[in-house]
Amino acid sequence: MDSASTLPPQVSIGQPSWRINRAQLTVGLVVLALAVRCAGLTLRPLWLDEAFTGWFTGQSWHYLWTVLPTYEAHPPFYYSLLKLWRLAFGGEALALRSFSVLFSVATIPVIIAAAFEHERLTPTGRPLLAAGVAAFLAACSPMLVILGQEARSYPLLTFAFAVAVLGLLRLMVQFRDGKPGDWPSWLLLGVGTEATLWSHSLGLLYSLCLAIALAPSWLKSPITSGRLGRGLAVAAAVALLYLPCLLLVMGRAHDWGTNWLAWEPWMLLQLLVIYSVPIEAMTIASAVAALAMLLLIKRGLASAIAARSWNADRALLLLWLGPPVLAAIVSTVFVPIFLARTLVGTLVPAYLMIGAAVARSDSPRERALLTAAMVITLLVTAFQVATRLPAERWDLAAAYLRRNVAAQDQVWIYPSDSAIPLDRLGPRPGVQRLLPAPFPTMGVTGPIRAGWPAMVSLTPEQARRLAEDPAVKDVRVIWLVTRQSGIFDPDNDMPNALARVRKPGQMQEWGYINARPYYRR
Repeated sequence: MDSASTLPPQVSIGQPSWRINRAQLTVGLVVLALAVRCAGLTLRPLWLDEAFTGWFTGQSWHYLWTVLPTYEAHPPFYYSLLKLWRLAFGGEALALRSFSVLFSVATIPVIIAAAFEHERLTPTGRPLLAAGVAAFLAACSPMLVILGQEARSYPLLTFAFAVAVLGLLRLMVQFRDGKPGDWPSWLLLGVGTEATLWSHSLGLLYSLCLAIALAPSWLKSPITSGRLGRGLAVAAAVALLYLPCLLLVMGRAHDWGTNWLAWEPWMLLQLLVIYSVPIEAMTIASAVAALAMLLLIKRGLASAIAARSWNADRALLLLWLGPPVLAAIVSTVFVPIFLARTLVGTLVPAYLMIGAAVARSDSPRERALLTAAMVITLLVTAFQVATRLPAERWDLAAAYLRRNVAAQDQVWIYPSDSAIPLDRLGPRPGVQRLLPAPFPTMGVTGPIRAGWPAMVSLTPEQARRLAEDPAVKDVRVIWLVTRQSGIFDPDNDMPNALARVRKPGQMQEWGYINARPYYRR
């Protein structure tokens, strides 16, 4: 089982009346992943983070690489790639999101290739079944579908990490055979790791786990000069190219402790739904898939733990659980960084181990039941998730303002970055005023309550002066649009200041987005 030629070229599922080969499997799952992600892609307006992505990529190259890193926690690499993309396809929601769809779908063939490398290291005898299950989960995973439809960097992170995992598994095969590792495999690992580092500020956690996972095989005796030299050369190149990114990230690290994230040890339970089915996508049907996946996770863990020496299962286990554990440690000791969506890349090794766990079952009936439990239920769930309602109803807020605001009224938007998703929905009547200043509010004096210097909050005195400004005394109605007041204005300084000099009207709420008129007395 040491070479590709020893792997069965086809596999039968259920009755042996029909067979598929690797190419057919890859094409079929790529088409499925594309169909799922395109369903409902334009049904939702850009939510806040996506609107930021659109705004960032609309700035100049100089701004992206000099100004943006002073307040944005993540590297400008993803925004730069997307800026090139929008030069060709435009900056509308469909164009921005299609870039994520591209990386999300491209992850499927990489996972299939990685599953075959895993098969060479820990044979199951059913490589296409293992690869098919792993790739199907990646195609229809509710978490990957959600993120694959958003204009954010997570699909790029997942794809880059998958490429690095593929390179690592290929190198482990070659090291076992006494080879130093061919340059294409080292290149896959190096480029995948570098892209992981540059795609997200927490890419460093993924890359540390990649290094640790490869080390036992790379340093296994007898160590050859070729293997050692190539590894050191790739590691040096990755470190050197990452240095500018590290400096950019560390330039923002001083204020991470004031961000909105919180950390409690119980949050580790979120891993159960990340690696099965998220709560928001849980139904009676998808619960069947979740139970099957949790059972297979248990088997995968048991297989890795039972190994007597370092092998591919243990390497995948480290790549799977290493980043969450490191994120939890950093959150406990330093500052909170634990956030479910930042761990989405670890679904790649998780699904590889789940696929292998299905293929290792000796019972054909059990293999069929486990596969059917995931395929049938997740296929429906994936399309339901793809056509979900918007999580943030900026469209309803914008429509409300268009219906009710008169031309002589003023619309006060606080915090001012809320204007970014609203502006993408078209012009609105009234005079728009951004509080405390247009985004980003760099250099404006005030409390930074969200840990983001680009968005400063008002002090009670500043709110009072705005409300009592003689220049707005004769304005018939001031419409105050707020967002996440519990973070940016926990004491309701701005609403209270307006209520002292004006008559408040009825508040309209769309989740944590609010709008209220304040009438001239």
